Amino acid sequence: MTDFGNSFFISACAQSPTGGIYRYRVDGDGQWIMDGFHQLDGGNYICFSADRTRLYSTLNDQKGGGVAAFCVEKDLSLKLLNSLPSEGMACCHLSCTPDGHFLISVNYSSGNLTVYSLNPDGSLGKRIALIQHHGSGPRKDRQECAHTHCVRMTPDKTHAAIVDLGVDKIFFYPLDPVQGIVDTPVVFEAEPGDGPRHILFDRAGTHAYIVNELGNSVTACRYLGAGKLEVLGKYSTLPDGCDAVTKAAAVRFSPDEKYLYASNRGFDSIACYRIVKPGELERIEIVDAHGVSPRDINFLPGGVFFAAANEFSDNLSLYRQDPATGKLLYLEGHDLTGLPRPLCIEY
Repeated sequence: MTDFGNSFFISACAQSPTGGIYRYRVDGDGQWIMDGFHQLDGGNYICFSADRTRLYSTLNDQKGGGVAAFCVEKDLSLKLLNSLPSEGMACCHLSCTPDGHFLISVNYSSGNLTVYSLNPDGSLGKRIALIQHHGSGPRKDRQECAHTHCVRMTPDKTHAAIVDLGVDKIFFYPLDPVQGIVDTPVVFEAEPGDGPRHILFDRAGTHAYIVNELGNSVTACRYLGAGKLEVLGKYSTLPDGCDAVTKAAAVRFSPDEKYLYASNRGFDSIACYRIVKPGELERIEIVDAHGVSPRDINFLPGGVFFAAANEFSDNLSLYRQDPATGKLLYLEGHDLTGLPRPLCIEY
C-alpha cells in the first residue's frame, strides 16, 4: 500500500500544456503546496488501484474517449504505463474491480461501458467487453439516449453499479473472475427525470446515496445485497423556492460518515447534510461554492479541510469543517487558482 501522506491528486481536463494531473498538499495554515504535475490532455476523472500503486485516468479528445494507466512511484510521481481507447465518446468515470484484475470505464455521450483486463504490472491489457445501454428518459433535452455516468463496486464485492443518467436507472452487473462482469444486470429504477449521476456506499456496506443531477436531489437507499436497493428518502440539494437553472454533481461523505455533502452547478453551492441515522438525512446548510460549477468536492487528507473544484472559474475553494456541526467555513483568500478546468479530487 502506497502511503500518500497528506498528498492528494487533482485532475484538470484542459487540452493544453497545463492540463493534466496535479499533486498537492495543504499545510496547517491552509496554504496550497504543489508537489507534482503530469501533463495529460482531456483527463477528467481518476481512480486508484486498491493498494494505491496505480492510478487510472479517463481521456477525451475530438476523436473520442480513452483511459490511461500510471504507476505511482515511491516519490508519488506518475509514470505512464499505457493507454487504450474507451470505445465511446466522453469517457467520464472509471473504477477497478475488487480483485484488481479489471478496469471498467463509462462513456457518457455514447451511453456504453468498457471492461479492460489489467496486466500484473497494472497496465491495461485488452478490452474484454463493450456493453451498450439503450433507452431514453422524459427530459428530452438531457435524456434523449442512454448516458452512463458512474461506475462503483458494491460493498459486498459482487456487482459493478453503473449509473445511467439518460435512462434513470442503475445497472448492477455481476462481477466475474474471468470476464470481469456478466451482462445480466439487476436494474434499479430511479424516479423518471431524476437523472441519477453518482452513487456512494457507506463503509458499513448497508446504505447508498445517489446524487440526482437533473432532479437536484440526493436519494438515500438501503443496500440489500446482490445488487438491490430500497429507497428510504429523497432530499433536495436546493433551498425552498429556488428556480435557478442548475444541476447537481458530486456527493461525498465526511471522513467519519456523520455528514454528507453534494454540489450544485448553476446555483453554485454545496448542500450539507447531517446523517441522522443511516439512510436518513437532515440538511443543515447550503454554502456558496465561491466559484463557477463545482464539478467535484472532497475532504482533503486528515479530514480538516474540504475543497470544491470549480470547473469554469479555474479554482479550488477551501473550507474548514466544524466537526461538531458539519458546517463548512470558507477560508477567504485561500483559493487555489489557475488550474485549467479542475474536475476531480482524489487520494
